[in-house]
Amino acid sequence: MKIEGMQQVLCLLYNKAKQNFEECINDNKFLKDEVSISLDEIIIIEKDIKIVFSQRDFEQYVFEVSLILSDGQKEIGRYLYIENEKEEVIDDYLVFH
Repeated sequence: MKIEGMQQVLCLLYNKAKQNFEECINDNKFLKDEVSISLDEIIIIEKDIKIVFSQRDFEQYVFEVSLILSDGQKEIGRYLYIENEKEEVIDDYLVFH
């Protein structure tokens, strides 16, 4: 199956995930103490977007947008942004290694 015309939707989802990540780390004093590099130096790498459909109702689904966080040399963490079909933010996860 080929999904056409999705490039703009995918770019928008990546941008929303990046914006939410920035809001998550902005002025977060706890993270500044826990992460080994400056939060401003984190490189965000787009990993993938998954569409997860509800088993009972195919009209309900979520987008799971995965970002890799890097220090320029290696992966230092991951960020997952989850949005439903109504474009509502359902959840997000930030994990540093």
